[in-house]
Amino acid sequence: MNHYRVGSTAVCAAILIFIASCGGGGSGSGTPADTTPPTALIVVPVNGATDIALGAAVSVFFSEPIDCASVTATSFKLAGGGTVAGTPSCAGSGATFTPASPLSVSTTYTVTVSAVRDAAGNAMATPFISTFTTVPVAPAAPTGVAATPGSGLAILSWPAVSGATKYNVYSSPVSPATIGGTRTTVFTPSITLPVQPNGTPVFLAVTAANAGGESGLSNQVCAVPTFASTANVTLYDPLCGNTLDGKKWSSSLFSYGVENNALALTSRVANMEPRTVKGLTYQTLASVVTGGQRVTTLRADITVPATNVSRTGTAEIRAIVRLTYQPPALRLNSPGGSQDQIALEIGLRDAGSGLEAYRTLRHCDSANCTSRSTTDIAITNPAGFTETGSGIEVAAAAAYDTKYTVTASLDESTGVLAWSIAGGTFGGAPGTADPGVYLAGNSNWNALGASPLSTGGGFVSAQIGTRAFEDSDGSDASVSAKFENVRVGFNNAAATLFDDFGGTPPNSGPTELSSTKWSTPGGSPAKSSAALTGGKLVTHAQATSPGINGVANLQVLSLNNPASINTLQADVTISACSSPPVGVGLSNRVELQGVFYNDGSPGTTPPNINQANSSVGDIRAFLRLECATNTANFTIVRYVTQTTFVTLSVPANSQLLSAGIVGTHTMGLSWDPALKLFTFQVDGGTVIVDPTTVNAFMNTPAPVVKPANSPTKLLLWGGVVGASPSSAGVVTSIDATFNNVFTAP
Repeated sequence: MNHYRVGSTAVCAAILIFIASCGGGGSGSGTPADTTPPTALIVVPVNGATDIALGAAVSVFFSEPIDCASVTATSFKLAGGGTVAGTPSCAGSGATFTPASPLSVSTTYTVTVSAVRDAAGNAMATPFISTFTTVPVAPAAPTGVAATPGSGLAILSWPAVSGATKYNVYSSPVSPATIGGTRTTVFTPSITLPVQPNGTPVFLAVTAANAGGESGLSNQVCAVPTFASTANVTLYDPLCGNTLDGKKWSSSLFSYGVENNALALTSRVANMEPRTVKGLTYQTLASVVTGGQRVTTLRADITVPATNVSRTGTAEIRAIVRLTYQPPALRLNSPGGSQDQIALEIGLRDAGSGLEAYRTLRHCDSANCTSRSTTDIAITNPAGFTETGSGIEVAAAAAYDTKYTVTASLDESTGVLAWSIAGGTFGGAPGTADPGVYLAGNSNWNALGASPLSTGGGFVSAQIGTRAFEDSDGSDASVSAKFENVRVGFNNAAATLFDDFGGTPPNSGPTELSSTKWSTPGGSPAKSSAALTGGKLVTHAQATSPGINGVANLQVLSLNNPASINTLQADVTISACSSPPVGVGLSNRVELQGVFYNDGSPGTTPPNINQANSSVGDIRAFLRLECATNTANFTIVRYVTQTTFVTLSVPANSQLLSAGIVGTHTMGLSWDPALKLFTFQVDGGTVIVDPTTVNAFMNTPAPVVKPANSPTKLLLWGGVVGASPSSAGVVTSIDATFNNVFTAP
């Protein structure tokens, strides 16, 4: 970029020319009269110059001193899309035009000088004309910047930006990348940056630049260089950013634990998939351990702190108390396991108008519950609650940082559901919902007899939790909530204190949820979390066994839309895990898991038959880093019911590593549907297994009959304390990080 100005060299040149033109002689009556008109010798900016600064003035130097009275707005003009206002000035043999305001970008200007006279009164014989062009518009910020890790490097690329002549790549070892970071300039829309050592995250952003200036920063990306081969796989998620992408994951970032005598739950997710696609919500739920009983009343004190809440777009955040019912034969896996499900959900929400108390009641009229209604349910609502427009909800204004007592219940003697909210401006007046007509008219519910929600077996779960969702596209949400003094009534008995979270057994606390009180699909949530921080997915899971039956706490992060994925690879670091005491079976593990195909096993009775969204007949593969035993191994199983499976592989021949599990590893799990082979990899160790025949790795064959009913791909971390007379008080605990999830079809 060349910015031109009147400098000492130009002035000196003009002076020398002027002296030469005087001939060096003196004065006298013998000197002939001056009849030579002045001519323009030098112009700044030079004729045809480009990228001229917007604040530039124009100077013209003549062959001799000029009459400054002749330098006027008429004789010295500047035009570009119209005449430019400004002030001409003169000194010696030079004239300057100074614009009154900055020039326009990407504009060609014409300088015209005419009728300027010298000291003898001779006017220019012909006009002098010159042009220059100002700097272009600064380019827009790059979009679509993508980063891919390699060994000791990060590869960046982005679409070219119109008008850009170069790009500045800013890098930082911590987020966010800013223009204060390390800058590398390139002239094409890609770069390979060295980053050392492997496993170290780098945060990057790009600007586009030209003579007109530099754009703002692009979207930030991150990369974590890896020793792992990236051949034949595509980066799915580096897991080094600040948010979890809900289009890629069907789970949210989360935390479970007890803080200050309250259950503390968190859900956090970005770029959510609309609920209208397949009914997906991002939630952190804890289910009441019922011991085979039915929960007929669930009550909790709920507070949502304003400082822990954020949302964008159409996102909705909630803190909930929920009772769920469904005919047993329809209890299948998501996204197709909600047909005819009834849910009564009470709590606090923010859908963009501030915090509200709300009630949701609906039955699912499609398998993924994207179609839902209250048809044939007779509902009464307390004063002050109004319909929200969804047809299944009512709400009333509430306040953050205020405690509300929320109750959901079923009167089994009448079959009528009830709900209430007390606290703040709410007095606890109940609302009711009688689903009798709906139940009687639905063949699946009617088949359960006269009391389908109670003794007929319709009760599914009683849960408290946080959740986020949206019905549009791409919004972000984060919510935390505190739950205190949970009261539960079983089998139509009055509700009594179930958990005060005070830390006195069997209550939860001081930091963990009690496994005798609360559960998740992976056992007890106890104290668990998944957070993106420091350029890594940082995970933790711990649980203390309450007695001889042991405890399990297994947490997962599931890939969204996993059916087309046949390869799953990730970098995993185990930083710490608890050690097993003598005589107690203990497992602390990190796993990659996938359900890849179905062997056609028929099952028994619904829902445990081979059908869409069932697990029956599905073949699941596990690749595991087992910290407690310092080994890496694999397992292949077949599901015989929705929740139970049999092991098909040979445990004695399933080991890949036998030392050094604490540390960083690359795990790879893949299925080749053409060759019908599993490949298990940990670092350099590889085992290839044919699951369709009896061999050294397989006790029982699993023929490939059809695609999986319920395809799943996930990351897992957690632990198990085995049943033992010595299990009471034994802690399972693991801390692990994940990066660089790669996939392939």
